[in-house]
Amino acid sequence: MEPEPRRLLIFDLDETLVHASEFSLAHPCDFEVGTYLVYQRPFARELIEFAAARFDLAVWSSSSAAYVAAVVERLFAGVPLRFAWSVERCVQRVDARSNSYVYIKDLRKAQKFGYTLERMTIIDDSPEKIARQPRCHLSVTPFTGARDDVALPALLQPLNALRLV
Repeated sequence: MEPEPRRLLIFDLDETLVHASEFSLAHPCDFEVGTYLVYQRPFARELIEFAAARFDLAVWSSSSAAYVAAVVERLFAGVPLRFAWSVERCVQRVDARSNSYVYIKDLRKAQKFGYTLERMTIIDDSPEKIARQPRCHLSVTPFTGARDDVALPALLQPLNALRLV
């Protein structure tokens, strides 16, 4: 009997693992991408390493391809990813409440890598971006650059539980 394939864990970037701003905060940024000062969320690298030992990993952001590539290079250095997708892979939809666009991450697009929807989970701060598969979502509070943020360690227990599902 073959072992179950590993679950695919997909990370959002902005306001989930990093906060990017054109304006500096009260403390130095971790790195820069173009005109953006990028602040890494506390415990982001530890969470990535924890997850990489237990899951297949990917990144899906609604930011530009160049930005995603630059952030992934810094944040996921040495960690293999199944894919790193940007806004081009999102489905654009008008949000009637805000009268602006929202970018939907339709996880069915990642099925081409051999994962069923039941074997995929996305960690994202924006529930509306994962509206098409809400049960495949671990929500995290938006990160705005605070050095005392502790949202990511709180994900360790739910992620351990996911391994058993």
